[in-house]
Amino acid sequence: MSELNANLRETLAALAAGDRRLMRFGAAHHRYELAPPITEAALVTIERALGPLPDDLRELASTAGDGGVGPYHGWLPLARAAELVYAARPGRAIPVSHLGCGYAASVILDGDAHGQIWLDARALGIVTPIAPSFAAFYLHWIDCLAHDRLPEAHVPPGVCALAHALGSYLGLCEQRLGLEPGTITGEPLRAALAELGPGAIAIGAEQSPLYPDGTHVAPCLACATLLENLGIPPATVSGPRAG
Repeated sequence: MSELNANLRETLAALAAGDRRLMRFGAAHHRYELAPPITEAALVTIERALGPLPDDLRELASTAGDGGVGPYHGWLPLARAAELVYAARPGRAIPVSHLGCGYAASVILDGDAHGQIWLDARALGIVTPIAPSFAAFYLHWIDCLAHDRLPEAHVPPGVCALAHALGSYLGLCEQRLGLEPGTITGEPLRAALAELGPGAIAIGAEQSPLYPDGTHVAPCLACATLLENLGIPPATVSGPRAG
């Protein structure tokens, strides 16, 4: 039994007990619910198509649960992930977690990088390793939550389309009010943001391993932090998909 698998359900239950209102990033999507384990027959079918899966991912999915509560917006069931296999820079990959804004954490299936977790944010030109294994990726996420820390955003703040769109919107508000660019603050800023009602913002996937272009998706951690810092409620983002 791996370090990740041992007492996993008890650990997740403790995390859920400390977040009954589902306020942590991603919790509203995964809801701390772990799916049932994958059947051996289904696992054999997947590995017949993809080749051997990393041992830690295989063990977790077949004994603890196959998808659900996990890093960022949760992790994908293996059958769903297998449908999304794609060619990545170090080899074939399957997305195992949606980081938000269409970005994926993917496990590499081939070569020297087999089993590593890579960030695929190709719309930003960022494709890079972020964890040595799925177990390390999952354990780090648990450790962050257990110590009331945010996990890494993995993308720099202010580079996503949402940040640029908000900047353009506030620029138009400044023009309307006769303000110099970048000077809207205080009550004018609050009033401009208040005009953004429920569903006013839609984040569209772009070049995502997970979704077709234009699919409405949940924000990444950097964008969620930006929205929170500006006092924009989550309901302002329309119809997002998590995973």
